[in-house]
Amino acid sequence: MNGPWYFSVTAPAPWNKSGQTKVTVRTGGAYQVYVCVGNDRHGMTENEAWALWVALGNALHATCGPAPAWADEQATPADKRQG
Repeated sequence: MNGPWYFSVTAPAPWNKSGQTKVTVRTGGAYQVYVCVGNDRHGMTENEAWALWVALGNALHATCGPAPAWADEQATPADKRQG
């Protein structure tokens, strides 16, 4: 069995003293997917994770427009995953 994979990005967070928060997704483990935003962690199945991906994509594109530069700059190709 393969170990877990971690994918992280840093997002602006004006409510934090540092002005940033870390968003991490871990695959593998007790749940198929964990989504961590700051100190909040939520486990979900693969299907729930895909549903979240679709819902966020639909909502953000419809109301916020294209991704901001900081988000595009942190996109990670599959061959650069941390595991």
